[in-house]
Amino acid sequence: MALRHQVGWDPAFVGRSPWFWPLATAAERFVGLSDWPTRGALDAMYRGLTAGVSGVEPLRFADNVRKEDKRRGGQIRLDGLYDGRIVVHGEVPTREGDWHDFFNALCFATFPRAKRALHLRQYSALQGRVPATATRLPPTRTREQDALTLFDEGGALIAAERSAYLQLSAAAGAEREAFLRAMCEREQARIVPFGHALFEHLVEGLRVPGGFTQLVAVEHLAAPDAELVAQVDRALGALLADPCSFQSPRAGSHLRLDVLGLWSERPDVAS
Repeated sequence: MALRHQVGWDPAFVGRSPWFWPLATAAERFVGLSDWPTRGALDAMYRGLTAGVSGVEPLRFADNVRKEDKRRGGQIRLDGLYDGRIVVHGEVPTREGDWHDFFNALCFATFPRAKRALHLRQYSALQGRVPATATRLPPTRTREQDALTLFDEGGALIAAERSAYLQLSAAAGAEREAFLRAMCEREQARIVPFGHALFEHLVEGLRVPGGFTQLVAVEHLAAPDAELVAQVDRALGALLADPCSFQSPRAGSHLRLDVLGLWSERPDVAS
């Protein structure tokens, strides 16, 4: 069920929670607006933030998917569905005046490699399941599709330098939780919110526990925020390009960041 919003357009939304920090550079483009940005403004934001970035495909934010886009002659048009629009046509179906889609656009501009890789995986999964002559879509998603969707909507990354990454990768259960708390306290690991529905909950002031977490290795954790986000984007994009990753929702570490005291009003310090 879609989240029913109580909060209208707020150009200073990043001040509502410190966890908006990964989106801060993208959000700066809209600080002066008195109303929701248009799709054209989102296009300009994406172009401005990804110009000259190697390996990033052009994208535009287009009308939302319509029923007539999904079929041709009674048969399913994969390129007319959400992921097909992104991968084949370079268009992200986007509703104006909607927090969910606005944050999705900001995530595309903030994590362009990872978002592209994620939707390419989703589209490839559909191609493998839906014959060219199909007249209907499968009634359920695969475990891989579930994992990708859960992470896209509500995932958070744990960025760590190599030694900390190896320790966390080798640990499990309570030991991993203890390691993560200690590493965040010593600034050897940092939580990086990713899912656009997660940001949607933050803007409404709703509880966000953090559940589908993914560990990634970065070179310089102490880098400025924009550079750290770029490192995370590269690492996550490479991980998503591996077809063996994200094969099931169980692939996420599912560390409860709120229970661990890592989801607080100070995102860089464990409470």
